[in-house]
Amino acid sequence: MNHFLPPSKFSIFILCLALHASHAFAARPLNTDDANVVDPQSCQDESWIKQSKSNIERWIVPGCNFFGDTEISVGANFQSNTGLPSSQFHLMQAKKRWRVLEPGDWGISSTLGTLKQSGLASSETTNDVYLNVPITWSLGQDRFAHLNVGWVKHQAQGYGAKTWGMAIEQPFNQLVVGILETYGEEKQSTKYQVGLRFWIIPQRVQIDTTVGNVWSSASNPGQRWMSVGLRLLSPPLY
Repeated sequence: MNHFLPPSKFSIFILCLALHASHAFAARPLNTDDANVVDPQSCQDESWIKQSKSNIERWIVPGCNFFGDTEISVGANFQSNTGLPSSQFHLMQAKKRWRVLEPGDWGISSTLGTLKQSGLASSETTNDVYLNVPITWSLGQDRFAHLNVGWVKHQAQGYGAKTWGMAIEQPFNQLVVGILETYGEEKQSTKYQVGLRFWIIPQRVQIDTTVGNVWSSASNPGQRWMSVGLRLLSPPLY
């Protein structure tokens, strides 16, 4: 059974992420997306680890905005579950920004993507398709509120489901931001996360940490998870 990393090992792990970013599998803190895309002619890498007592996910998702104010991302996940075969996920998505978020205003974008899952112990694969519409409001002084509405088609289960998310970002200073969200999907339990974002190099390198749980299982600590993430942002490449 997997367990959370002890504090000393966890600190070493964070340091390794900062020093070896190109090999990081570390956490995009919010499941709820914002309406922005990476800057034109620029790229980013979002990599994260999400771990509970029975599950660990390792993600890496690079993306670039080279044309049409559209961010194209391709990513991969390696997931281990106690008592189950390991599995892989491969993600491909396009996120188009329709209205630029300005101070004191709002912005909107849409994301269309696929998520392919394959079991390492078998040749069976499934391919989910999803659509998400993120809307972001600027509340002043670098505070933001996000709303997501979407839909996902689960191939293996043979049904489609509505998805949703709500999140807020509250800065404590120029380098530290608090985050809070709740999100869910039809036929599944509603979840929540709280955490902090830390700018190591402003607008270039960011580390994210969260803890989360399922609302209906507050009395069951086995459902709780934590995540650690690393985000790298490039300047314009041309």
